[in-house]
Amino acid sequence: MKKLVMVIPLVFLLCVTFGCQTAEEVAEDVAEAAIDMAQVRLAIEAANAKLSEAVRAGDSTTMASYYTEDARLLPPNSEMIEGREGIEAFWAGGFQMGIKDVILTTVDVMGMGDLVCEVGTAKMSIQPEGMDAMEDRGKYLVIWKKGDDGMWRLHVDIWNSSLPAE
Repeated sequence: MKKLVMVIPLVFLLCVTFGCQTAEEVAEDVAEAAIDMAQVRLAIEAANAKLSEAVRAGDSTTMASYYTEDARLLPPNSEMIEGREGIEAFWAGGFQMGIKDVILTTVDVMGMGDLVCEVGTAKMSIQPEGMDAMEDRGKYLVIWKKGDDGMWRLHVDIWNSSLPAE
C-alpha cells in the first residue's frame, strides 16, 4: 500500500508532463530529433577524407577548421586541449614531429539531433626527421556537432595509440 501511495504522485506528474502534448506534437518532436544517419555518415566520411588531405599537406589551419570553436581534443598520454586555436597548435606540433598521413575508417555513426558519435579506426604514418617511418594504428571516438551553417564538425575527439608512451 505504501508503494502505491508513492507511485500515484509520480504517475500523476508524468501524465501532466507528457499528457499535455497531442500525438501530433509528440510525432513532430520525434521527427525534428530524427536525422538521416546514412546522410550524416556520408558527411562525416567526406570530412574525414578532407582531414586526411590536410594531414598529408601538413595544414594545421585546415585541420582546426573541422573542429567546433569550443572543441576538446583528448590525445593519448597528454593533457586535454580546448578550443580551435589550441587544436591548431597541437596539429602543427604533430606535423613538426613527423605526422605524414592518416587513414580514418568509420565503423559506426549513431546519435540524434545536432550531435552524433562516430566510432572508427585510424592508421597514421609518422616519420620524424632522420628516423625510419613508423605506423601507428588505433581506435577513435568523435562526437560531431552540426553547426548553424549545416556543417558537421568535430566537437570531442579522443583516440588511442599503439605506439608506447614515452
